[in-house]
Amino acid sequence: MDSKILEQLISELVVTSDMLVVIDSGGAVAEMHAKGLAKPDFEDGWAIVEAEGWHVHLNMKTVDEAQFVEAEDSYHDFPKPYYVRLADAPGNTLIRFYFPNPWLDENEKRTKFQPEKLKFFEDFRDRYVGEGGIVFVQR
Repeated sequence: MDSKILEQLISELVVTSDMLVVIDSGGAVAEMHAKGLAKPDFEDGWAIVEAEGWHVHLNMKTVDEAQFVEAEDSYHDFPKPYYVRLADAPGNTLIRFYFPNPWLDENEKRTKFQPEKLKFFEDFRDRYVGEGGIVFVQR
């Protein structure tokens, strides 16, 4: 994984409004809305992502892959979430950055399709896929 591209991707993701940051250890899941996020700090191989009331330290050396994902979500019955997934070498998810869902309103209730939200994800994806090992997957 190209570290400069990864830093650029994380920097852009964290200042994008209406993102949902998700950390999943397998036994616990933390979901934080990206309100008040500042540009991350990158020090000694770590990314420090801070927002109002929370912060995360991400060991950049453990990030082996970055994927833009379009997924089916059978658990929550939400239509196709769109996100960026950072994973380690064994393929364990470290952190996900969810884009606003084009089929959900600001209260996460189903609404008519909002094409501008999908276009935002697609434009973002198209800037990064193919750079520094970043890929697009459908799950």
